[in-house]
Amino acid sequence: MKMTPELERAIGMWGIALCVLAAAAGWMFMRFGQAWSVADLPESGNVVYIVPAYIISEIAMIPLGAKLADMWGCKRAVLPGLFLFVVGAMLCVVSVSVEMLITFRLVMGLGGGLLLGLAFTSVGRYYEKGARGKCHELMTAAFAIGSLFGTAVGYFFVENFNWRMGFVILSIAVMIGSAIAYRFLPRDQGEGVRMDPVNTVLVVALFGVAAFYSQEVNVDFELISWPSLAFIAVIVALLVAAMRNSKTSPNPLIPRGVTVMEKKMIFLMFAFSMCGLGLIQYFFKLYLVYYEFDIYVASMMFALLIAGAAGPSILGSRKVLKTGVRPWIVVGAVLVTVALVLTHFIADKGVAQFGLSLFMFGLGLGCIVTQLIISLQSFTPREKMGQHTGNLMAVRMAGIVVGNAFVGAYMQEVKQSGHVTDVIDISATSDLLGSIAQHILGEVSYAANALNDGFTVSVVIMAVVTALLAVVAFTLGDDDKLQE
Repeated sequence: MKMTPELERAIGMWGIALCVLAAAAGWMFMRFGQAWSVADLPESGNVVYIVPAYIISEIAMIPLGAKLADMWGCKRAVLPGLFLFVVGAMLCVVSVSVEMLITFRLVMGLGGGLLLGLAFTSVGRYYEKGARGKCHELMTAAFAIGSLFGTAVGYFFVENFNWRMGFVILSIAVMIGSAIAYRFLPRDQGEGVRMDPVNTVLVVALFGVAAFYSQEVNVDFELISWPSLAFIAVIVALLVAAMRNSKTSPNPLIPRGVTVMEKKMIFLMFAFSMCGLGLIQYFFKLYLVYYEFDIYVASMMFALLIAGAAGPSILGSRKVLKTGVRPWIVVGAVLVTVALVLTHFIADKGVAQFGLSLFMFGLGLGCIVTQLIISLQSFTPREKMGQHTGNLMAVRMAGIVVGNAFVGAYMQEVKQSGHVTDVIDISATSDLLGSIAQHILGEVSYAANALNDGFTVSVVIMAVVTALLAVVAFTLGDDDKLQE
């Protein structure tokens, strides 16, 4: 029986989703236990760079992958991502030193970034406004599942086979997904405009340096230090240079003439991604406080986060163009704030209660990310879909690693202080805000070291920030509504 063009396109998008899952799993694959995971390699102090190498190159290449989808069409843009990912992974398999593994992880990340960039762009190029919701939800689910379960998969292969086997499996997944995508996706010629090399270098360097900074902070230097300030200055300089160059470039990677509404969306995507992954880091640290670490149990509990996010995300992806994105983000921010506060009442009562707090947190996040992407694409011309989508996706990934790094740095500083880990029970605290204010005003430099207040301070700060983001979201207009 001959398949319809719609069915062939749907099968091709499932192939892209499989690539997204593998690319997302790639950066979490060796997140924990790096030293013992590669125990068959010569000992090296550089083992801590195995994971950052992939993350840095992946984030740097996302805008380029999205742009290639505009220039070449999504079908052909799959090929360079496939080549770099598989070649990098296979070279990781034959690595004989930690330094070789780091180098080849960089190559692998280049391919992963190209695949992630074109994936969300392809939805906007292949589907009309009202039909993008289901496909965006597929891509978001693939990314979430790959990210959250990549670590558990890595442990499984290390314990039962060898760390090298994981790279083989990821390569197979990308090859299968790419083959399906290339076979079934419709022919998409793209715009064929020559890429601006100067603008490309500036944008790739911008996101690469930002990702590098997020991975290095509190590893080679402290969050508040001269090296940290120097990195921030370089990032700002690259941002200014890239934006100025984009104004005159014939074909920039990042869009010019961005509307006020899109600027707000970019800000909200970065801020919510930063808070979201920062909060996941917070929840993980909180889990370690109360419960004995088990990567498989932890992964199953974090599956509840995905389950919580799935409902509002699926509903929102199909309704956002009728309602506009504003109510979804406002409701999501409120839910995240409430879930954070409630966590302190139930997280220490048992694994089930801790999982419930993650589920509620997921409900809030499920109202935000997919809806922002769909909303932005609703008023983006098809020929510039990759330019705008790639920018938003790269900002999202940058927010993820920044949030993870900053909260991780904060918690690491708390951990190094030598205090016994504990959490304030706000149900038994008569003057919580007064207690926090006393610590902040009295000993600012020791705020992160006061471990009894450390978790509470961090969660209150993030709850306040999330609530403020709801205020910003409320100022969004209704231009993204689907016109009747």
